[in-house]
Amino acid sequence: MILKPKRFGPVQVRLDGQGAVRFALSDTDPGQPHPPGDKPVLTLMASVGHCLVESIRIVAARQGQVLAPFAITVRAEKSLDLPGRLQSLKCTVSGPVLADPQAVPAIIAEAKTICTISNTLNAEVTLERAD
Repeated sequence: MILKPKRFGPVQVRLDGQGAVRFALSDTDPGQPHPPGDKPVLTLMASVGHCLVESIRIVAARQGQVLAPFAITVRAEKSLDLPGRLQSLKCTVSGPVLADPQAVPAIIAEAKTICTISNTLNAEVTLERAD
């Protein structure tokens, strides 16, 4: 069975200059302090984006870098075949991230390797009835 193409997002996770994280559903949305909870797929996307923000924070701290405000925008596409699932999540980083733009690509690459949530999406998930 072929499913209709469907896209989700964007979900933005923003780190401000004071270290606070906000979640938004568009560039013009001022954001809120908690992830969207009305649709599980948006919550999943926010979790991936938030984990990447925290991973960038960890890597920058290890390297003694000071973070500048930035955002991670997550967009997803649904698979065109069954079972229903997301086929892909595209995460993009915008904003300065660091004062040294030369250091940003390496920090982003390392952050992706330690992001527990995005790494978990490759894991087997089971569902069973409790006894």
